[in-house]
Amino acid sequence: MTASTRPASREAGFVFSGALLLGAVLVFAPLIKGGNRPIPLLVLELAALLLLVLAALRPAFAGHLPRAMLAALAGLAALPLLQLLPLPPSLWSALPGRDFYAAALAAVGAEAGFRGMSLIPWATQAAGLALLPPLAVFLTATALPDEKLKTLAHGFIALAVAQALIGLAQYGMGSTGVVFAGEPTARGMGTYANPDHLAGLLEMALPLALALLAMNVHPGGPGVPHRRGRGLRQRLSGLFSQEFRMNRTALLASASIAILLGLVFTRSRTGVSLGMLGILLCALVFARRIGGERSTRLVTVLSVIGFALALEIGLAPVLQRFTDQTLLEDSRWPIYSATLDGIGEFFPLGSGIGTFPEVFRRFQPGDVPLFVNHAHNDYLEWLFEGGLFAGALVAVFLALYALRWPQLWTRERWSHLRYLQVGAGIGLLLLGLHGLVDFNLHIPANAITFAFLAGLFFHREHEAPPAHRPKKQQALPERKPDQAPAAAAVPAPQPENGRNPFAD
Repeated sequence: MTASTRPASREAGFVFSGALLLGAVLVFAPLIKGGNRPIPLLVLELAALLLLVLAALRPAFAGHLPRAMLAALAGLAALPLLQLLPLPPSLWSALPGRDFYAAALAAVGAEAGFRGMSLIPWATQAAGLALLPPLAVFLTATALPDEKLKTLAHGFIALAVAQALIGLAQYGMGSTGVVFAGEPTARGMGTYANPDHLAGLLEMALPLALALLAMNVHPGGPGVPHRRGRGLRQRLSGLFSQEFRMNRTALLASASIAILLGLVFTRSRTGVSLGMLGILLCALVFARRIGGERSTRLVTVLSVIGFALALEIGLAPVLQRFTDQTLLEDSRWPIYSATLDGIGEFFPLGSGIGTFPEVFRRFQPGDVPLFVNHAHNDYLEWLFEGGLFAGALVAVFLALYALRWPQLWTRERWSHLRYLQVGAGIGLLLLGLHGLVDFNLHIPANAITFAFLAGLFFHREHEAPPAHRPKKQQALPERKPDQAPAAAAVPAPQPENGRNPFAD
């Protein structure tokens, strides 16, 4: 191996290892209660460190990302570190919301010493480590080649289908016994501890599955010219290719229906509503690309088939949930109100990321008899824990997300990857809306999936080099000033009958 080929070989090795490890993380993350347990979370964090090492060893590490995105990522990684910096007692007690705790420490005779901004340092340490997997997945996804991302997208859809089928089996059996100890359940939950979080995964997967389907249905394939051949070999090749394409279309349509059914039978009201919104957005976005009415018809047929199957299985209990109210749902608005009180108390610094379950007890209303481990609103909880700095990070991401859409929409012809990016963008929107009433982004598996879709969405597509380079023009011979320019040699037209029409 020559010195010139060594860097290329090393780069290929990093790419392959990074793609393989990223795929393993996506598959493993939801397997044990959505990764929301100490051991699987530790495994994900160790894998994230390895992903970051592989990414950092690449020559063009993070060089393709806009500066605002790099600044936001750096700020996200720095937030828990800043909240753990030790401060002198006089400064710490002067921070917003700390006087209550300073008085409590004095009452029990605790020694005044250096303390970080976080009210519960160990919780902030754990939450900071939990940020590593999403960060590593995002950076890896943005840096991988286009083909590797396409492969990973197909693998993610297969994972979502498996989760949906497990959820459907659980719903049919009335038990979680498919994967866990046989606990009674009336909702599909896959390998998650909460059906709403399976709904979060499936609502991210559904637009991506529909994007793959639209990409496959597009006549001739997106950005791929249709080649005609007259020979027997070309005809046979076209026939087999057409058959393969039809089979792939049927497979992707079946996958989309399975994901839709799995989503419906989580009986998550927000998840089902957002799934319908995702189908509508996909129909509107992809209609222009694959033939207008053709796209709308396709999505309509899939929706009708999905709901017909749902009715056959039994949709009535799912629809009943739209009128039922649980104790938690009755308590959501008092929880939101109390969370806003806490945000105002600790603003602009926050209580420390990861501290919400313990710190919220101070603000919890007496008529909410539950242990509230999350605010059931990702944005309010993030502001509660991270203050103004965390809010600024969310604002930067939303701005970059909005600015990315015109960049994706400008081209007249879409590549394969462009379809996937649009589907990923719709999936990000759906989970972002779900975050208004739930805490999907605080579940490791869904945070990792969200980061993967974000990496796909913000990925800079590599332009294919031109197939043919124009040949250099031969330099014309120099002529003297009084010499007439030489006429270019133009071959005379040759008619079929051999007669020159210009000779008469």
